[in-house]
Amino acid sequence: MIINDRNWRMPATYLKVVLQEAQGAGIPIQPLLANTGISGQDVLTSDEPVSLENTLQVLTNAQQLFGAGWHLQFAERLTVSSHGPLGFAVVTGENIRAAVEVLQRFISTRAPFLWSAGTLEGDEFVLRFYETTALAEHRGTLMEIAALSLQYLLERPLGRTIAGAKLEFAHAAPAYAELFEEAFHADVTFSAEQHAFRIPASWLEEPCALFDQAMHTYLIGRCQEELLATAGVLPPEVAVRQALLSQPGNVPGLPEIAQSQNISARTLMRRLKQANTSYQQILDDVRRTLSRDFLRNSNMTITDIAWYLGFQDPSNFSRAFRSWYDESPLDFRRRHKD
Repeated sequence: MIINDRNWRMPATYLKVVLQEAQGAGIPIQPLLANTGISGQDVLTSDEPVSLENTLQVLTNAQQLFGAGWHLQFAERLTVSSHGPLGFAVVTGENIRAAVEVLQRFISTRAPFLWSAGTLEGDEFVLRFYETTALAEHRGTLMEIAALSLQYLLERPLGRTIAGAKLEFAHAAPAYAELFEEAFHADVTFSAEQHAFRIPASWLEEPCALFDQAMHTYLIGRCQEELLATAGVLPPEVAVRQALLSQPGNVPGLPEIAQSQNISARTLMRRLKQANTSYQQILDDVRRTLSRDFLRNSNMTITDIAWYLGFQDPSNFSRAFRSWYDESPLDFRRRHKD
């Protein structure tokens, strides 16, 4: 489901780094904020979030000032602290599995334009990313910044580069692709079926160099607080989808999701209705999107896909899939594997 809503709020940290980059290069910061209605002083001295619409406008202005590919250098300046509680929670987990689980659960607090799902596929762990809003000409820029942020957040606890990992971008190779070899430590491909990050499954058990259980537990709590706060400014369907994805194989009901957001089930139902959707529509959309992608691009069995999506009986999954695509999961897989 693609939602055309750019009034969502983004953390101010990222905009601050862009402005600091300009200041370091001796470039006036006001041109970067053209057509946003906000001032540099407001951004640099406040932690108030900014709208996604204004963030995208700054990206447009920055490309005009800095040139194509400028964001690769910008992303390298993003540190663990740039990502707030999420960043620190990622690097203090027990192992890479814990780090990835944090990313999947709380990615919307830092990048509301994305949701993710991870699966074990043979000897690989695959983390796929899906866009929640039409990013248009900013698609490549935002996905590449997100990928570089992911790279840094995993290299810190690993204590080494992620050489041997694979990054797949759904967009075409940009004109500045020659800059990728220096910026990215993973193997990069373009024009893929879906944005994806692949690592050897054995990496999941590698211990994090910065592991601190007490700190990690505290930071998970902070991430949950951020998620609750963010749920009030994100479309309700984003918050529900994030809850549905938090525990593969387990599908929380609407009352459980509402309780996790400290609101009543009736209030959540009303908000979803106001957004012209429902709990069942969102659940079907998540299942429909992931089932298609897993069947087309993964080696997961149909039974494993059914379990991941919360179907207790694979035959129920097959019936649901046929209602979505007018063919069985097996026929769909055969057609797309040929």
